[in-house]
Amino acid sequence: MKKVTPKQKLSIWVLALGYFAFYVPYSGMTKILSKGLFSDTGMSISGVKILPMVLVGTVLGFLCILFITGWWKQAGRIQVFGKNIPFASNAYTFLSGIATAVIIATTTLAYSFTGISIVFAALLMRGGVLIMAPFIDTVYGRKIHWYSWLAFGLTLFSLLIVFSEKVGYTIGIVAGINIVAYLSGYFFRLQFMTYTAKSDDISHTHRYFVEEMLSAMAVILFIPLLLALIGQGEFMLLLRSGYTSFFSSGFILPALLIGLLYAGLYIFGSRIYLNNRENTFCIPINRCASLLAGVTAAIVLSIVFEGKFYTNIQVIGALILLMAIAVLSIPKIIKIIQRDSEIKQRVYMFICPGNTGRSPMAQAICMNKMMNLLRSEGEFTSPNNVQILSAGITAEEGVSMSEDARTALEHLKMKIMPHSSRKLRKNDISLVDKIWCMSSKHKQSILEKFPEAVGKVNCLDVDDQIPIPHGRGVRAYIECARKLEILIDGLIHKKEIEIS
Repeated sequence: MKKVTPKQKLSIWVLALGYFAFYVPYSGMTKILSKGLFSDTGMSISGVKILPMVLVGTVLGFLCILFITGWWKQAGRIQVFGKNIPFASNAYTFLSGIATAVIIATTTLAYSFTGISIVFAALLMRGGVLIMAPFIDTVYGRKIHWYSWLAFGLTLFSLLIVFSEKVGYTIGIVAGINIVAYLSGYFFRLQFMTYTAKSDDISHTHRYFVEEMLSAMAVILFIPLLLALIGQGEFMLLLRSGYTSFFSSGFILPALLIGLLYAGLYIFGSRIYLNNRENTFCIPINRCASLLAGVTAAIVLSIVFEGKFYTNIQVIGALILLMAIAVLSIPKIIKIIQRDSEIKQRVYMFICPGNTGRSPMAQAICMNKMMNLLRSEGEFTSPNNVQILSAGITAEEGVSMSEDARTALEHLKMKIMPHSSRKLRKNDISLVDKIWCMSSKHKQSILEKFPEAVGKVNCLDVDDQIPIPHGRGVRAYIECARKLEILIDGLIHKKEIEIS
């Protein structure tokens, strides 16, 4: 089975669709289970009583996802009784995991309270998180684009319209405390994410995501069980019954399924938040998806159970959210228009002597970086207007990349493209925009042979510090590949390599 690696980054819109798809059955099933609609007697079930099995289902879902995808390998390691086990490697991911555990528990409880509608619970929770977005961006100095502000305003306007309706907004003290806990969890989680994880380094972001998941698993597995064992007060006693008498209720499978659904929506929702764009862009996408899912679930329940789980005003609010989603599509639309109106062809080439080691490694690294950057912006195909090539000064024609070079690229988790060595030709000089050599001697050699290349030929490392790995084994090639990756990252950052 092919493993999913951090290099395979999904479009934020695909993530939003996945989040919506899991959220509809999750919120709907939680509501009908707590209202007793699965029961012959119609007796409602306490959300606290449901919670233990839902959390167990969530942990099972997390474990399945981590092992099927192989993501667990991305986590750091801690020693427990002399054994190295995958877990959070720093305080931020661990604390973010605690905040996530609070969010998981309080989300399920919010949809299980009787006397409060699904849509109203969703509005309180989603609206609160939405308001945090520009505040956190401002604190951490992240630029907020105008379309993000517009979508933020539309989403907030949708909430205000729905709040203007004086229907179905009774909320008890316990439900209120639960929603405050939910918002507090997000307040800290989003700050940890923004400070340490929202970046262009996909591997780092993915590691944060996996370590947060592992930390949350530990908390939701052991803390509720500990509280149930203590058994002091109504809340802890209800938790205890969730581990004991709930087994005879016949609702274990629905509760476990709710937990599995939450595990799925967590994967999609968290990766929306971790997108490297500003929070004021990412959070409205996440909030719109979950709010629309809440409305959809309410409509489905109304049809199935012939009741009224929503109001017309709430549907109007959902339509405004669709407008917000359209606004968030503006940068994508602008990019398409700009691309269609003016497509500038760009060709970049990496040069080494034989074109079997350093230059094809540099080519592969640059192409991987290009595709990762495009995926983060919602693109899944290579642009037709950018070419990354490689050639050799004294190369033989048709030789494959060396095995050590291939191993080094695999070590860096780079996708390896088919390669056949070729010699630098005169027509290459007129074709390419920029050429990067591995040393100043290579640059001088090219200029002596092709004087017309003046202005196009550059040294990849101005300090001439790119190591020569040939004949020195795999470790030397890995060291060289790491050096090339750093240098190419610098070129992309300085826009010397333009990718679009």
